[in-house]
Amino acid sequence: MSKELRVLLVEDSEEDSLLLLRELRRGGYKLIHMRVETAESMRRALHDGEWDVVISDYRMPSFDALGALQVLHETGRDIPFIIVSGKIGEDLAVEAMKSGASDYLMKGNLARLVPVMVRELREAEERRTHRLTQEAVRRGKMEWESVFDAVSDLIIITDANGIVLRCNGRVSAYFPGGYGAIIGRRIDEIFFGSEQPEGKLFRFLHSVQSEADEDIRFPNLSGWYNVASYPMRTEGSNRPNLVFIIKDITKRREVEEEKRTSDRELLTLYAVAFRLQYTKGVDKVMGDLLFQLHNMLQMDFSCIHLFEDDKLKMRASLGVSPGFEKAMKTLPRETKWATLAQAGRPFLGEEPDARFPARAKSAAIEMGLHSWCTVPLKIGQEVMGVMTVGTVSGRSYSDRDVFLLCSIAGQLAVLIDNYSLYDKMKEKAEELYRSKEELKENLQKVKRANIELGRLNTAKNNFIGIASHELKTPITSIMGGVEFLLKYSGIQMSPEQHNIFVSVYEGTIQLRKLVEDLLSISRIEAQGPLAQKKPASLMRVCREVHDLFALPLSERHIAVEITGDDVLVPVDEAFAMLAVRNLLENAIKFTRDGGCVRLAGRVLKQAQLKEMTPTLRSFYPSFPGNVAATEKYYLLQVRDNGIGIPPDERVRVFEKFYGVGDIDHHSSGATAFMSKGSGLGLSIVRGIMEAHEGAVWVEEAEGGGSTFSLLFPVE
Repeated sequence: MSKELRVLLVEDSEEDSLLLLRELRRGGYKLIHMRVETAESMRRALHDGEWDVVISDYRMPSFDALGALQVLHETGRDIPFIIVSGKIGEDLAVEAMKSGASDYLMKGNLARLVPVMVRELREAEERRTHRLTQEAVRRGKMEWESVFDAVSDLIIITDANGIVLRCNGRVSAYFPGGYGAIIGRRIDEIFFGSEQPEGKLFRFLHSVQSEADEDIRFPNLSGWYNVASYPMRTEGSNRPNLVFIIKDITKRREVEEEKRTSDRELLTLYAVAFRLQYTKGVDKVMGDLLFQLHNMLQMDFSCIHLFEDDKLKMRASLGVSPGFEKAMKTLPRETKWATLAQAGRPFLGEEPDARFPARAKSAAIEMGLHSWCTVPLKIGQEVMGVMTVGTVSGRSYSDRDVFLLCSIAGQLAVLIDNYSLYDKMKEKAEELYRSKEELKENLQKVKRANIELGRLNTAKNNFIGIASHELKTPITSIMGGVEFLLKYSGIQMSPEQHNIFVSVYEGTIQLRKLVEDLLSISRIEAQGPLAQKKPASLMRVCREVHDLFALPLSERHIAVEITGDDVLVPVDEAFAMLAVRNLLENAIKFTRDGGCVRLAGRVLKQAQLKEMTPTLRSFYPSFPGNVAATEKYYLLQVRDNGIGIPPDERVRVFEKFYGVGDIDHHSSGATAFMSKGSGLGLSIVRGIMEAHEGAVWVEEAEGGGSTFSLLFPVE
């Protein structure tokens, strides 16, 4: 089979050209050729076509081989250049070879032409392959360099003596001087300063792959780190270099510390709630409570004062000295400590100060009291007393500690008030019993009083039972506790306290929604192709979802219209309902009061879908490859006239945890849907549609607002 050969002839003689072409055809080549005689025509030929070889006469009336070589070199192409001349001296041939000619031969000896052609084509192919290989190596090296610098961990390469040879670009995030700050220095000195304790980190991570078992803090850097090292063998070296991978785990440590603190607080609340279940008297409960605080919160001193007979009296204490207890046993209302207690606000300090009575201050200093905090025991605006805790360490009480102590004190105040009510009721019952013989004529009144007392007693017992249940069982459910305090307890709160509880409640609602969304995403990703698809009416699904939002829609005065083709579409109905629900919830949130939301569905043919390609390509670059190939599709659209989505954010809204704009713009209403979402709702919708082999996208609605479209294949 003939091999195709593209030949550019630089020759002024047509006869000589025909001889060359005949010789090549005899060598088994199928020729594509062109003959040129001038530099300009040669440039055009090289510009317009691809050539395998250039064959040139040495000298022509207006051109020569050296000029042709110059023209070829200008193009930068690597094409074999063979000189064929009727007569050429050895010195001229040598000059031509030095200028870049591949070979030369005489017109009288064309038998060499085919072997020379085979050799030059083979060598040209080898050079081309070598260039491609070198380019691939260079490109691969650049890619690995980019990966090396893109890694979020700090990577440092040292020689066997610990001298830094190289590092990745992450160094600039930790050392202001960048590469210049660490290249050529000892790694020990960079991270530990002039002295590193013997056996520490970089001195024991040598020669073998290893990793520090414990988290490390470096004197020259802030935060926590984990270090691993690996030997790196280099050619020609007997001792390996070392690669250190230094991972910044500060955020992980902060999260772990936050979790430990939260766990301790929850465990403290649970233990306190358990102790508050006792019915052995107020003094017993207060003593048990202080014991739990010492165990759970590492307190050294504590005491509880209650207002009695216009004085502040100590009713329970733990860890305090006899002198301090005596000095603080009874405090008149006019003392500074009692005045601060009556204000109903926490007060604290780093050491005993003038707020203590003089003798109490001396006793506190003597027993080593350092940090202390006093929180009020109150119901509504009524202050029943105060609870004081303290330590001998240098620890300071944070706002979080004060909040936790106030929560515990509030529950204790409720229990004390319940006990007081119980004691009063008990005294009344005894008084009625003693008067029974004397008041026989008022028997009916006594009976009615007893019935009323029984009702009050039942109400009291029910109240205690409910409060106990709320404290014991759902204590780990913060939302339930905060909701109880905000809506049902009747406790009068200061605006600051109310805002704190509202913030906690709203945050917990967001957390619950986030968990639900994460579970939905996990289910979608784990399930893969939907196995539960069956024919269903999407119009019916829309109406059922609409019914779920009847209350918020009425509060916001938003109208919802549902119209469209009522045909059966193969879907996973639960997932389809979740997708529609997320879109309708967003439409309500971002639509102003009195606005309108429209849900419309229609059947599309494949040709109609192709017309949407420019829009869908922005959201799915592989469209239509990402959707199932079928003759018909069902298009469900949710259109609102709300605040809209900026064009540059329409694709990103389907990313996980992405939220549009400032939180203040996440609702235009005043009664519902006022918090920023988790940023997962639209990501869930996209996952549902991908599982259906469909698509979801968003466009600007006519007249303002947004139109979200769901595309379902109709099999």
